[in-house]
Amino acid sequence: MYVWQRDDVEFDDTYPWGSVLATFKRRKDAIARETFRRNAEAIKQKTIQAGTRALAEFREETNRTRLQTRVLCLAEENNNLLMWSHYSSSHTGVVMKLNAVDDLDVSLLRAKKVKYSSEFPILVTEEEFVDHALCVKRIDMGKREAELLLVKGKDWAYENEWRVSINDVGYPLGGPTDFEEPAVVFGAIYLGCRMPEEDKEEIRKLAQESLPDMEIWQAIESHRAYMVEFERLK
Repeated sequence: MYVWQRDDVEFDDTYPWGSVLATFKRRKDAIARETFRRNAEAIKQKTIQAGTRALAEFREETNRTRLQTRVLCLAEENNNLLMWSHYSSSHTGVVMKLNAVDDLDVSLLRAKKVKYSSEFPILVTEEEFVDHALCVKRIDMGKREAELLLVKGKDWAYENEWRVSINDVGYPLGGPTDFEEPAVVFGAIYLGCRMPEEDKEEIRKLAQESLPDMEIWQAIESHRAYMVEFERLK
């Protein structure tokens, strides 16, 4: 169908199977359609082989992307009770504020907002995969995989999450996993209301050594609403 009925389709002849189909399309007026049909079984086998190769490439690319990707999850709010409970070991941990500095091009500030959905996201549709296999329109699987990382179930919408995909900012497999960002990126530290005193002292000491200008706040239980409040320590 793509060769005989779709004049709008162009095959990518930089791929072997795409080159075969592009040749058929250029010569279709010189090839009797019945002759083409008599050879349909061979064409069918070629198509199956191309689809099998495309599927193998797809799986390989997907697995490679997954292995090379690290995800940093961020939130918009610092006073959400559920977030403190779930992600700071029941208020014994710490929250760090990141400053969104428009003039800086650094990895931690490349976060993208998460979309919440009631349905699983689809990496490729059946039609897209057929076009990919037939070299009509190749898909950037790495890009699609990164887009999937920005979709989450709607039950988690309360998190107001943003994510940084480490693979997107250029860290290769086996590369560094820590960041060397300018101090201005780090705006404040919020200590959990149930954090042990020895942990507070250690964090304050480390902050004084590495980020002496950063604000430090202590989380306290609110007596007015179901939320966390803060008092300035430094």
